[in-house]
Amino acid sequence: MIENEVRKNDWSITYFADAINCGRNNVYNIFKRNNLDIQLLLRISKVLKHNYFKDLADNPDLAGFCALESEKDKTDSDAVAQFFQVMPGVLTKLGMNNSINFNKDISTDGNPLPDMILPDYLVCFTIGERWVDKAHVDSDPLFKVRTMESQDGFLVDIIDSAYGNSTMIDVKLDYKTEEEWEAVMRFLKDNCLKYVKLPKRIYYK
Repeated sequence: MIENEVRKNDWSITYFADAINCGRNNVYNIFKRNNLDIQLLLRISKVLKHNYFKDLADNPDLAGFCALESEKDKTDSDAVAQFFQVMPGVLTKLGMNNSINFNKDISTDGNPLPDMILPDYLVCFTIGERWVDKAHVDSDPLFKVRTMESQDGFLVDIIDSAYGNSTMIDVKLDYKTEEEWEAVMRFLKDNCLKYVKLPKRIYYK
């Protein structure tokens, strides 16, 4: 599918390799692979302006799944596909950097991490649930959680952490339309980003 899209755009392999920040030989390898790193797939999706996450959500066989494990898995998968389809455009519209990073499932101290993050703003997204529930931080004295609610009923957690003396924002990633995601991000931009405090280590490059 990726190779067909590159050919359809009439791009040279060298041009595509440069666009996704990868070696020319690796591009041929990508065309033949049965699996791809999720961050690489995100870069390819952005460059080709094609949402491969939606393709995977719509057709699990592409990822080698016989069937999704549960209705919740399908719901979460649809939500992630929609998120990647609309969020870059929403961020651009609001004048924000549209870089989205993935986190690994577990941090070095064994706690779950949010699934996605906007690194410039320390805004995190957790698939299908609130991060404070996933990581059980309510009982951890090193975390202080404040929850804000928008007029549209969206909940946003502002989490102060003694680790690195930082404050992050977390939003539950469930299925939202483009208009709903724009409302969420406007609310964050207007009301919540002022609370963000980056960990000390980020200041020392």
